Amino acid sequence: MLSIGTAVLFLVALGIVVAARRVLVKERVAQAPAEIIPRVSKPKTITQPLPESWYKSDDIYELERRAIFSKKWVLITHKQRFPESGSWIRYEEAGFNFFLIRNKEGMIRACHNICRHRAFPVVTKDQGQNMVLSCKYHGWSYGLNGQLAKAPMYGDMQGFDKSKNGLFPIHTHVDEKGFVWINMDAKDVPEVAWTDDFAGIDRLARHQPFNLNDYTFDHSRQETSANNWKTVADKYASSSKIEQDEKAVTIVSDFYFPNAALTISPHFFFMMRCNPVSSTESTMEFEVFRHKDASDEQFQKIDDIFNQTLEEDKSLPNPAEKTFNSSVLGDDSPLFFQNQVHQLLEQHRQLEDVRGKEVRPAQQVVPTEAGATEQDESLFSSCAGLACGKLAKQLAW
Repeated sequence: MLSIGTAVLFLVALGIVVAARRVLVKERVAQAPAEIIPRVSKPKTITQPLPESWYKSDDIYELERRAIFSKKWVLITHKQRFPESGSWIRYEEAGFNFFLIRNKEGMIRACHNICRHRAFPVVTKDQGQNMVLSCKYHGWSYGLNGQLAKAPMYGDMQGFDKSKNGLFPIHTHVDEKGFVWINMDAKDVPEVAWTDDFAGIDRLARHQPFNLNDYTFDHSRQETSANNWKTVADKYASSSKIEQDEKAVTIVSDFYFPNAALTISPHFFFMMRCNPVSSTESTMEFEVFRHKDASDEQFQKIDDIFNQTLEEDKSLPNPAEKTFNSSVLGDDSPLFFQNQVHQLLEQHRQLEDVRGKEVRPAQQVVPTEAGATEQDESLFSSCAGLACGKLAKQLAW
């Protein structure tokens, strides 16, 4: 049993510790950087445009990569671009380098464009057709489903498991209309199912008059924009769901959050994807498909549409500079797109606050049984190749 004197000393010491902890907590609160997003239990609906800083901040851009492009389904292309087994196309989405490929069974799959040996790109051209994909660095080769086929000097290494060293897969969905979607979530089952956001989108009545099997890929086009991706995507979102009859020619336009748009007419259809490159730069990527019965004159009009659209987009103002006041927000609200972005970022920031660290859904983990070397492991612990981005330390609202 403790003596009275010892007990008193113990209580005094305990009081000092408690007081010290309170002081430290106050200091941490005082020194904490400003939050980008308020810590609220439920995402709020904004009634004013997003702050201008959201279109310039590198920290916001990195948060968007984690909160949106790492776990939401993104529309990429159409299956018409993959006519035969081994047809592949390289893409980039918000800094993630990947490729789509058609396997021997006719299925379209996506993989991160990262060799499992030293994170060198497996494909370096824009597109091609190969039955085996071979990394040019040390000759590791992969089949059309991403399985490792050959690993020079690794085959006899003790503990090396060939089946665990295939390319990192990306969730892929081809809808009933043939459009190809991807989800970067590294989990075996993505947190967001395709049907959660797009159930029935491939059965819309306004698309029924068009048989997309009658269209073939014609050409693609890419333009660099000195705008944040949200500026361009917001423009397409606000002008979507258009059905107009011009001289008996119906044109249907739709926007697919976060950054893709589709326009279909009897003569052509084209897809637009606004690819984020940085906080202040994006690329507008168009893929144009021509109807088999379209005349040269009819199809020539596409260039006019492109030129007009691109010129308009190059001079887009920052939405934060516009004065929008709306308390009732529906799909047609000028703030509908911005609300989607805001709520996703707010939810993800809350998740990171709870876990006390950045949450990167797209970050791959090398299995311990894969037999990777210490150098191999370091590539992914630092997110090399996957473009996970820098840690955001100072976040300004």
